[in-house]
Order: sequence, then C-alpha cells, then structure tokens
Amino acid sequence: MSLDVLRAKVSDVISNSACSAEFYFLLSVDGQLIIKRADIEQAASDELAQNFISTISNEILLNDELSLLDISGADDRANAIYRYDLLDVPVQIQHLTDVLAHDRFETFSFEADDLSHLKGILIILGHGQFQLALYKHQYPVSLLKKDSSFSLVRVRNAHRLIKLEDDILRINSKFEFMCIDGQYYIVDIKTLERFFGFHEAIKNVAIQGIENIQAANIIIDAGVLTARLDDISFSRKLVRSSRKSPVLGIIPSDQIIAFVNTHPALSGKFYLSEDGLQLNLNTKVSQDLFLKLLNDDFLQSELTKRYYASLAKDSIELPVAP
Repeated sequence: MSLDVLRAKVSDVISNSACSAEFYFLLSVDGQLIIKRADIEQAASDELAQNFISTISNEILLNDELSLLDISGADDRANAIYRYDLLDVPVQIQHLTDVLAHDRFETFSFEADDLSHLKGILIILGHGQFQLALYKHQYPVSLLKKDSSFSLVRVRNAHRLIKLEDDILRINSKFEFMCIDGQYYIVDIKTLERFFGFHEAIKNVAIQGIENIQAANIIIDAGVLTARLDDISFSRKLVRSSRKSPVLGIIPSDQIIAFVNTHPALSGKFYLSEDGLQLNLNTKVSQDLFLKLLNDDFLQSELTKRYYASLAKDSIELPVAP
C-alpha cells in the first residue's frame, strides 16, 4: 500500500461527519492482558474523538514530509510511518484487530478494576464499515492517583478548593500504533523498541540477515556482526541492509571490493583477506560502513560529481517508453 492509498483509506474513516469513537482499556491483571470497554461521558468522548481526528489529520493526511516505509526497511529519517511487515507482532498491538473484530467486552468498573493496571488505550474511530484502530501507550505519569499526594481541585463555579477524592486519568491525542484494513502501522518506533519486545523480533530477523551475508562470502567473519545484536539500533540497520539490500546477492563481490578500494569515503577503511576477495570487519567503524555499503548509501551526483552518504532515500520510477 502506498502512502497515497493509506491516506485515502484513513480519510474515508475520519472525514465523514458521522465518524465517532469507542474507547477500550488494555489492562494487565495477574500477568494477563484483558480488554475492558471504557464508559466515557458522551460529550467527553466526542471531544476526545475530535482530538484524535485532528492529530491523525495533521500527522498523516496533511504532513507533506511524511514517508511510508516497511518496518524491516526503517532508516534514520525523522518523519516516517512504518508498515509492520515482520512475522512476530507484539501481543498488545494484536489487540487492535480484536477490538475491530467485535465489541463483546465487559465495561471497566472502578469496583472491580484498577486504573493502575492500565497498560494502553485502544481507540476505534469510524462509521459503518469504515474503521481504524489506534493504540495509545499508558505512561505512569498520565495517572494521578488520589493517594499519591495531597491534591486540591476547584469546585465548579466556585472559588473554593477541595481535596481530590478520585484518581485522574490524563489522555492526550498522541498515539503510537494504528491498524486499518488488517495492517499495522507504527507511528512512534521508539515506543515500539522500548516497551513492546521489538528488539527480540528484530534480532530474530537480523540473525537470518547475518546468514544471508555469510552465504554471500563477502566478509571473512560474520561473528563480529552477531556480537552486536544486543544493540537495537545496529540490529535494525542489519535487518534493513541485509533484507532490502540492492547490493547483496546482486552486485558481484569483485565489484564490491573494487568500489570499497576506490570510493573516497571507504578507501582505507577496510582490511582485506590475503587473497583480496573478502572484507575483514574487525572494527565497529568498518562494520557500520559495511551496512551502509549494503544499503547503497554512498552516492555520487551525476550533476556535480560530488559524493554523498545518504541515510534515507526513495527509489524513482522511470517512465516507460511508449
């Protein structure tokens, strides 16, 4: 799905005047994740819905700088949304399809449930058959417990302050994940990495990527790459470079070696095997440069003949001759 198609589908959901919202709490109770419907006053629910619609419009529909990438091809560009294309999907994110599939959930009750168990908020926006689901991660600072401090609140239409007797849940319109048409999209990749076990999913794919690199017989020892798998940033770059590489398995090894020996940014940065046919990645610098090499990040302008290292780039489709 292209970014334009994604935007069209999202617009079909939120641009209709009949678009409304349903809210669900994802709770962790005794190690199990359960979903409870949130019974929110209609006026507050409508206002929250409009807040989320406004955020979606600004961040996805009206953001001219936005890019759409597969999560396996994530690069260092700051303004992107990622299609989740890995097999291992975090359980919390899978619950987005659960709330879209049916609404047979019990209602959250303060008598039986506790807001301190809240892990995330699931939001359904839609009308008729046009729906999407959002996941909002619950941070501890968003819950103000009545017994966490001595808190005062203003009495409505009065000047007096009274003691807070109830918990307060603060909800803004920031969200991290979205599901539409059965596909998951990552809006905040940092949250995915920190809280949702994404590192393990990436490591599993990165291990296969190392095997692909080893099979290409272009480096002496792939063990140096395996040793850095605990670095999430390196693992993510490894997945991108090995899985989406326009170089690996396509460009002959002798051409790669020749490029390394002659390119201004690479010359002298690698040691070679005794026969000169393999790269020795014995330093972190050479390992990082190797991943950039696999991603074809070292470019030269045809206009100015200047050399560039491009961290983020999109392919250009050439017109077909009549």
